[in-house]
Amino acid sequence: MSLENWLKILAVAGAICSFLWGVYQWRDKSMQELEVRRLEAERLAETRRIEATKPFLDRQLTLYSEATKVASQVATLGTTEAGKKARTRFWELYWGELALVENRTVEAAMKRMGDALAAGASEQELQLASLAVARACRESLDKSWGVNAWAQPDEAAPSSERAP
Repeated sequence: MSLENWLKILAVAGAICSFLWGVYQWRDKSMQELEVRRLEAERLAETRRIEATKPFLDRQLTLYSEATKVASQVATLGTTEAGKKARTRFWELYWGELALVENRTVEAAMKRMGDALAAGASEQELQLASLAVARACRESLDKSWGVNAWAQPDEAAPSSERAP
């Protein structure tokens, strides 16, 4: 074969290789762009989920805080006027608003507190039931918010801010 024929073959082979390299580069870039779009779609979906969940989480935090406060007042204020108001508010939460956001653990703790109230339990029993409500609310918030700060408050601060 002559040098001219070899050069023609090499030119055709070079053109084919260039074409295949271009196809490979295009395909690789397309796959990367698809991956970027997929990740952006996932981030957008997560952002939307968080935004949709935020009103519920805020309401849950507010009602759990109030339920914990009211349960502690019921357990510590006895039959005073403030204690009677706290009992009234406890039953309002129990039969209404709290049912919108509570999980089964909080429901059980509130039931325990309600049963203790209805049975005329001692102050010590009411205090234990109040603590159960607070712990159940804390555990529920930990699950709802998806952070460990509620279940383990010492872990909430960054390690650089924790006391030695």
